[in-house]
Amino acid sequence: MKILIVKYLPSSEKSNTLKLLNHLKEQLGNHAYTELDLIQNPPMFHSELSMDAYKTRNFGGESLNSAQQHAIQPMDDMTQQFVEADLIVLVTPMHNFSLPGIVKTYFDAVMQSGRAFKYEGENQIGLMDKSKFLTIYTSMGSYKGGYGFMDNLRTITKIELDFMGFKEYEFIHAATGNKTTYDFHIDKAKNKITSICELWLN
Repeated sequence: MKILIVKYLPSSEKSNTLKLLNHLKEQLGNHAYTELDLIQNPPMFHSELSMDAYKTRNFGGESLNSAQQHAIQPMDDMTQQFVEADLIVLVTPMHNFSLPGIVKTYFDAVMQSGRAFKYEGENQIGLMDKSKFLTIYTSMGSYKGGYGFMDNLRTITKIELDFMGFKEYEFIHAATGNKTTYDFHIDKAKNKITSICELWLN
């Protein structure tokens, strides 16, 4: 099983999300994994040239010139890594009720037509149906009940995963803003990580 961990942890060693990532790694045991740190290897956002290359090749079916290929190559490299993975784990905090910008840019880089999805006539078909996806995230608030609409990280990620055809995916969230309930939420998230690993890795 090829496991890809995509992490964005701007709080570094002080990160609440890091505690959950470390627990995940303990559960992986002898399973090998590749770790992509978006801070150390930030995804590229589209320039005019890379967008032209993407449309020319992925929608127009035409070959790229050297300048176009050079412009889109970083995205191609991340896309190749993404589509080859059997299990992708996204580890990130929530920022302002949604995905941090760098994580959304990562999705924009790897969600390439012909790789993660394709069109047949007027029908869109996801190509990631054989892979699994786990999202581990933290936030200051707990967005339950009537506040669920504020958790746009989950909403947007679910849309992206459904579009790419993922059939098996899970979200594990810990609300860390309340000191009284902090340990409860962290432990609950760790327990869910353990359960998912037992189910998916065995």
